[in-house]
Amino acid sequence: MTRYKKSMQRRRIISVCVALLLVAAILFGLISGISHAVRSVRTKVETRREYNASMEAVLDKMSLEEKVGQMILAYQPAEDAVQTQKKYQFGGYVFFAKYFKNNTPEQVVADMAEYQKVSKVGMLLAVDEEGGKINRISKYRQYRDEPFAGARDIFNGGGWDGIVADTKEKAAFLKILGLNTCLAPVADVPYEEKNYMYDRAISTDPEEVADYVEYVTNEYKAAKVLSCLKHYPGYGNAGNSHLTVIEDARERQVLDTRDSMPFQAGIAAGTPMIMVNHNIVNAYDAKNPASLSKAVHDVLRNELGFDGVIVSDGLEMNGVTKFVKDSGKAAIMAVKAGNDILCTGTPVEQYEAVLAAVKDGTISEERIDESVLRILNMKKAIGLLET
Repeated sequence: MTRYKKSMQRRRIISVCVALLLVAAILFGLISGISHAVRSVRTKVETRREYNASMEAVLDKMSLEEKVGQMILAYQPAEDAVQTQKKYQFGGYVFFAKYFKNNTPEQVVADMAEYQKVSKVGMLLAVDEEGGKINRISKYRQYRDEPFAGARDIFNGGGWDGIVADTKEKAAFLKILGLNTCLAPVADVPYEEKNYMYDRAISTDPEEVADYVEYVTNEYKAAKVLSCLKHYPGYGNAGNSHLTVIEDARERQVLDTRDSMPFQAGIAAGTPMIMVNHNIVNAYDAKNPASLSKAVHDVLRNELGFDGVIVSDGLEMNGVTKFVKDSGKAAIMAVKAGNDILCTGTPVEQYEAVLAAVKDGTISEERIDESVLRILNMKKAIGLLET
């Protein structure tokens, strides 16, 4: 009996020791994990500070005219594009199908090099090559044997591996031509097939769209090609703002959960840019289109925590022009709302309007500096800016 009691005591002691060792191991693991996370966050913060410090030095050397120019993503002019860029130093050009249609790959490469050559700060050379319904380049056989497929078709045929492979190929395709920015992926979550954005979206399931956004964002980042989530706060079941002013009556709870989910995933993955649409989203601002609404931009900045570059959708779309007819006024409203970059087909007019607004005090130069610093940091990250 005495022997049994001693045996039991030894077992209890061993059990306690094992339990203590397990607790110690778990605590060590937690502490190591926390320490690693803290180091990771500290590294990111320090890197960002270094970027900011070096970019602030660049910013200090820029004239007001050059700073405002950086905020313009111009539709590529049909004529005198090189001279226009040399004069205004726009932040970038966006190219549409008509530019590529009668061109050759060799001429595109030469043009891109010429635009960069006359730019004091490397340009964003951007295109909407989403795949499927929206292809600006690959629809023409001189660039690719067949157009890039839409996200839904790729996913249905090859799952996430297919999406990753397609994004890798698309990034390489753009870089070969001298382009560095793809205005994609589409982060909208339509409700049903009849919705305007259905053909361009991967799914009606917000979780699938969120996964898609994460995969695509990561692949473009790895390739050092800038990507852009669009169209915040998400079209959902809203109509086409290319045609008219659209009023979006969805409830805020729906917007903050279902429709923001892909944007949250993209922000977590480190998306460099988010494009804001022109719909009047009543739950956020019942008066102004999202692109011209400070309230919408505040949600994106303060609630979703996005600290990258915000770009407006094209300011020549009817969702804006039927709301405010004066192009210069629209540009001023867009800057005051919080856009860092204005995507525009009237770049000179809108550049001059913003410049005049800064000079007369309507917009502070500090407000301009905030945007330009974000733009410079983004460009630095893909090697467009040497310091």
